[in-house]
Amino acid sequence: MENVYFLCCKLNFYRVFQIMSVNVRINSPNVQYTDTHITARYSYQTTSVHRDGNNITASPCATEMTFRTERRVPRLGVMLVGWGGNNGTTVTAAVLANSLGLTWSTKTGQKKANYFGSFLQASTVCLGSGLEGDVNIPFRDLLPMVHPNDIVFDGWDISSMDLGCAMERAQVFDWSLQEQLRPHLSLMKPRPSIYIPEFIAANQESRADNVLTGTLADQARLAKS
Repeated sequence: MENVYFLCCKLNFYRVFQIMSVNVRINSPNVQYTDTHITARYSYQTTSVHRDGNNITASPCATEMTFRTERRVPRLGVMLVGWGGNNGTTVTAAVLANSLGLTWSTKTGQKKANYFGSFLQASTVCLGSGLEGDVNIPFRDLLPMVHPNDIVFDGWDISSMDLGCAMERAQVFDWSLQEQLRPHLSLMKPRPSIYIPEFIAANQESRADNVLTGTLADQARLAKS
């Protein structure tokens, strides 16, 4: 059963990537559209319970909420602490591979960069029912959202190693993919980082050649600049 579940998930991912983006508009008195924003009113309903000995009183409660979403998708920058580590280099390289549309060879054949497994990019949501049954749309199209290809990455690391070399050290990607990514990642270097040995594994000490100096207050101020 577990294998069947994962097979269904995989087939669903493939289906999402074959669906072109759609424009969703909600026809409801609780949702208003302007040229710049989408405003939605939502009643969050819960139950308040009061106990008095053996007597329990349950009272329905409602909290009225208003959500406003900007229709213009803004630019998004992500700054990572430990950018040159395995996680930082892998997520940066993965987004870069997708934005460049890279393909590479492996022992099992040709591979192409994709966002399989991404909650926003590779899943669907049932919007409702139509004449042909349930209508499922890509989750990413529910609201205006930043596409991961448009994210700008930056960050700090106690190691001055550029992300191209850090990717090679992490040994996550196939070599043929690394060769395509290295010219781009080698241009990315982490900012100097605050270094507190008590919070960093002992085997990282030899890599600490990109650290801020001074008191912790001085380092925090420099890290923000």
